[in-house]
Amino acid sequence: MRIYEFSQLKNISSKDVLEKLRENGLEAKSHMSILDSKTLEFLESVFSEKKEQSNIPSNNNVTDLQSSKPIEQTVQEPLSNSPKNVVDEKAIKVDATKASQALSPMTLIVHQMSVGEFSEKTKKPIADVIINLLKWGIVATRNQTISDVIVKRLAEHYGITCTQPMAKAASPSLAVGKKTSPSAHLKERPPVVVVVGHVDHGKTTLLDYIRKTRVALKEKGGITQHLGAYEAVTAYGNIVFLDTPGHEAFGKIRQRGIKVADLVVLVVAADDGVMPQTIEAIKYAQSLQVPMVVVLNKIDRVDSARIEVVKRQLNQYGVTVEDWGGDIVCVPISAKFGTGVDQLLEMLSLQAQIMELRAEIDVPASGYILESSLEKGRGVVATVITQAGILRLGDYFVCGTTSGHITSLINSHGQRVKEASTSIPIQVAGFNERPEAGDFFEIIPKDRYLKVKSSAADNKPLINKHFVYKNGINILVKADNHSSLEAVVDGIDKLSKKSAKGFNIMRYAVGNVGEGDIEFAYNTAARIVCFNVKAESNAQELADAKKVTISYYGIIYKLLEDLDALAESQKEVEIVRTKIGEATILKVFDIKKIGVIAGALLRDGRFTRDGLVVVWRGKTKVGEGKISSLQRDKKSVKEVFAGFEFAFMVHNFSDWLVDDRVECFIDIPKK
Repeated sequence: MRIYEFSQLKNISSKDVLEKLRENGLEAKSHMSILDSKTLEFLESVFSEKKEQSNIPSNNNVTDLQSSKPIEQTVQEPLSNSPKNVVDEKAIKVDATKASQALSPMTLIVHQMSVGEFSEKTKKPIADVIINLLKWGIVATRNQTISDVIVKRLAEHYGITCTQPMAKAASPSLAVGKKTSPSAHLKERPPVVVVVGHVDHGKTTLLDYIRKTRVALKEKGGITQHLGAYEAVTAYGNIVFLDTPGHEAFGKIRQRGIKVADLVVLVVAADDGVMPQTIEAIKYAQSLQVPMVVVLNKIDRVDSARIEVVKRQLNQYGVTVEDWGGDIVCVPISAKFGTGVDQLLEMLSLQAQIMELRAEIDVPASGYILESSLEKGRGVVATVITQAGILRLGDYFVCGTTSGHITSLINSHGQRVKEASTSIPIQVAGFNERPEAGDFFEIIPKDRYLKVKSSAADNKPLINKHFVYKNGINILVKADNHSSLEAVVDGIDKLSKKSAKGFNIMRYAVGNVGEGDIEFAYNTAARIVCFNVKAESNAQELADAKKVTISYYGIIYKLLEDLDALAESQKEVEIVRTKIGEATILKVFDIKKIGVIAGALLRDGRFTRDGLVVVWRGKTKVGEGKISSLQRDKKSVKEVFAGFEFAFMVHNFSDWLVDDRVECFIDIPKK
């Protein structure tokens, strides 16, 4: 039996089971760990006894978080208001008494500090401190702040003397992070899960199976080219999925998706294995310290031996799955047939429960822009995912270098709503200008909005960026949204840097091609490249009249392939001067009204009418010039071959002598 199965059987959380095992020195890496018969017997006895004595405080060294009673909160933000997230004061004292039996000479002044500061002051490894906090149910990173109670508890755990006793007036809190008022209201929120991996490994097909909306069939060429955000209703609760493109050009989009997510689902095709964008996604997740779940897709195409090969590949990049001795959950699935998808959803739900995801809702909403675009009739719209607060119609906001007033909210199912809760992706209309993907979004009072809007009008920023290459091809780029535009511009820039004939991006913007774009392209001798947009009818007529080239694309790799071919076709060809023949002068004829004619014997190769000759007298070069006339047997010919006598004249050279050596050259394009 796995830990999560036991917790469901006993109607308790997997986190409580994990804590109880670790308190008693039993190894358990995650809720997916398998319980042997002895461990199962131990847990049965522990949790049966707890049920009978639920009102009696625990005497264990580590507090039983499920049975402890809640006490007053500190000024720090709690992870939860529920009893299981508050440390029992008596239990802490028991823990402290036992730990203080072996005090070291070191003394620590107890106060709020970051995990990293505690590690530095106590000379304890940061990893060890974080692991101990995790054992106590506290998820904290190096830079997060922990309360004085937790600092004291950590110190006593390591046998370090504390100079200040725990103040009775202050109540313990397991919270980490920023300070907040005692009245702050925390509400459970759905997990935000970003799905990443290499192109065509089945990310969108997996989400398609979960959402049943056939999104994969709507994507051009069967690949995702936007950051899609969707709220999925599952049997294990609602989950917000971010679907990211796998093509290499969309690296920034993948990185943004990981930044805003609580969990990373790394999809790896079992028949393909670890690929470049798989490695990139792993590095992003590891650098941002976002928990990961591995999904081995397309298991219907391979045998068990191939699955082990892929796990070995993942291990080489620091992703060690549970059955290889690691702590990363790995779920084999077939997104096409739905095999294993239900188990994946259950694992994601359990992982989210352990993380205890909560957010403040009684504060002004704030979050980040996932992508933005222009829509006919609605103007600038952007997909927003909030981290706190509730978005409502009529709210005023600031976002990056722009601001606005919410005029409509549309959820991931295409329905108009009046408000959107935390972590729910929502499309917002009402921006004064298009925001950049990744911009911070914040609700503000109306009076502040009016000041920001007035200031922005006076200091309007320039958002266009130009890449200029000497003798490059001038282009103008138009795309359907900011994420696509960013990927196309970055792709063209990379193409230019590795190409002899680069591209000058004269202008780029979101939206359809208008008359102004045509005029600009005409005046700058630029061609227009469109990605998922079209030209307005009047603009197309103007383009035809001015002979401005407009190219339309729906798949990014096709766009980049065509531009690469265009650059190759216009590349300046390197010319190589090649010797093709050699002759010896036999006789010289000076004919009135015609000029000096050289009679020669072609000893090697050939001479052509468009050839260039170099004349040598001994070892000295005496002249050169282009052949102006070539004859054999008194007939004009295009070329003469070795062994024949012939006559010829040369531009700008007539000082011939018998026995001069003449070499013939032609210019050939270098392959």
